[in-house]
Amino acid sequence: MTATKIHPTAVIDPSAELGTGVEVGPYSVIEAGVVVGDDTRIGPHCYLATGCHLGKRNQLTAFVSAGTAAQDLTFHDAESRIEIGDDNIIREYVSLNRGTPKENRLTTVGSHNMLMTGCHIGHDCVVGSHIILTNCVLIGGHCHIGDYVVVSGHSGVSQFTSIGRAAYIGGKSRVIQDVPPFVKVAGNPAEVRMVNEIGMQRASIDRADIDEIKHIYRTIFRRGSSVVEEAHNLINDDSSLVRELAEFLLRKEAGRYGRYRESLRGH
Repeated sequence: MTATKIHPTAVIDPSAELGTGVEVGPYSVIEAGVVVGDDTRIGPHCYLATGCHLGKRNQLTAFVSAGTAAQDLTFHDAESRIEIGDDNIIREYVSLNRGTPKENRLTTVGSHNMLMTGCHIGHDCVVGSHIILTNCVLIGGHCHIGDYVVVSGHSGVSQFTSIGRAAYIGGKSRVIQDVPPFVKVAGNPAEVRMVNEIGMQRASIDRADIDEIKHIYRTIFRRGSSVVEEAHNLINDDSSLVRELAEFLLRKEAGRYGRYRESLRGH
């Protein structure tokens, strides 16, 4: 069993719960009630605020802040939390805000993610697993991001936006509407460009299903017909992936400003 290693300059509240094999670097601060899972490494100058729960084997490189107050004028330091899964790599200057009473007082981040330097995940977000956020990606509050998503550098995602599973966002994109699963988008504002074939392969999606999505993509996005009409035609398709895409598109079109979750705002 690996011993816990705490640098003498670290400040750790006695009520914080640290698992076995945890390492805490110089000048890091861990507040009351924080939970840190086994074999997690916390580098220098990190700040884990009250309400932060970290799973196992996470790596926080340096200057990471997690569980900090929501950047929302109505927050008033309400009691809330952030739950982060296992095996995440969280690089320098990443900031992760906890939830607010506007939803479930909870921000969640899954497992096996890489959050590169300078990323931000806002309050009340639900972020899946196997996700890559490259340098300086900004995720607004209340966003939902599916598994195996990649968001390229210096992209901004508007609050209440949903990004479907295995989607890819090109660099410097302005994402102001929901992004369907299995596609690549890019631009200002971001628009659908092609199927994310590599992302689907990384998500262990079968070759036959990938080919089916490529065929359906041409039907929906390249024939010039109504996206809503085509999605309605596919809602009962035999393929679960096609149904997933169709259902997502119908929710998007029913939403406000092209964002389904925006229509739930204030409910």
